[in-house]
Amino acid sequence: MTFCSLLSVALVLLYSSILCSLGCDLSQGLQEDFSLLNQMSTFSLVPCLKDRINFNFPKEAMEGNQLQREDAKVIVHEMLQQIFTLFSQNAAPAAWNQTQVMQLLIGLDQQMEKLERCLAQNVEWEEPSLGSKNSRLALRSYFQGMSQYLEGKKYSHCAWELIRIEIRKYFLFMSKLTRKFRD
Repeated sequence: MTFCSLLSVALVLLYSSILCSLGCDLSQGLQEDFSLLNQMSTFSLVPCLKDRINFNFPKEAMEGNQLQREDAKVIVHEMLQQIFTLFSQNAAPAAWNQTQVMQLLIGLDQQMEKLERCLAQNVEWEEPSLGSKNSRLALRSYFQGMSQYLEGKKYSHCAWELIRIEIRKYFLFMSKLTRKFRD
């Protein structure tokens, strides 16, 4: 192989790795979704404090330092999917800015598509690890608890506000996890 051929191969590999890493960077989209969650309501939480509940986020199943890069991608995808499902299948309060709710759903969908492309680009990735399967099950149970809470509270404005606040915290968690697949 000539020097020019080797240089060409090296440039192609460098270019494709840059494209792949750019395709996996969710930081801007997550920040935009977080901002939408902050802006969509100006409701005071004071009347809702009596309805607070600990949803018991499965931290132990999501230990960021122990997760592999691909596991982190699968977990972030699952979180985005569950948030999307929660907001799309349950009517959000009429007092919320409905345009922002729709923008949030569109943003979540775009983040999931980006992650799916990112996972598909990794030819080594075939099946999630047992750790990520357990984490996904724990996440599904966690979000099911949120759905049951909303249903039990008859989708009240206060219940939705508490869910919105809860989910905001996990956008910060997802941002931390996404650094794993940029590093």
